[in-house]
Amino acid sequence: MEPMRRPGDIPTGYERGTIKESALLSEPSIESTVFGLTLQWDSKSVHEFVTVANSDHPMTASSSASPPVWMTQPRGHLTEQGFKHDVMAYLAMSAGGLARDNDLAPNTLLQHMGIAKRFGHIEKEGFVQACMAKLDPARFDPPPPPLRPVFY
Repeated sequence: MEPMRRPGDIPTGYERGTIKESALLSEPSIESTVFGLTLQWDSKSVHEFVTVANSDHPMTASSSASPPVWMTQPRGHLTEQGFKHDVMAYLAMSAGGLARDNDLAPNTLLQHMGIAKRFGHIEKEGFVQACMAKLDPARFDPPPPPLRPVFY
């Protein structure tokens, strides 16, 4: 049986070891939630977009005639696979982990929000909007001008 101790007494060697062990075992663990993102490409829509993007139709006065900086292929030479790769590469700049053909994971909440912002950047790009204006609405009615939805 151990002798009674008063508050403020210096811990014994045994108590110091127990305190250290307890501190090592009882450290708080913080689990972060991670988010993955998988894009499911509609091949018909991608094909139609790439066809319009490669065409020589004049752009509207309010949009730029040149493709955005994140597109690596020049206008007229854009391929479906190249377009998908460029979009994923642009989104991967905000992602935190694995980046494959259609997947970006795992991502923290902040990285996930960054990816969502990049979707908005792509959708609001003048060149992309000019191409979307030449396409029929996909799965739902288009919003009022000036923007057309790209991702749904």
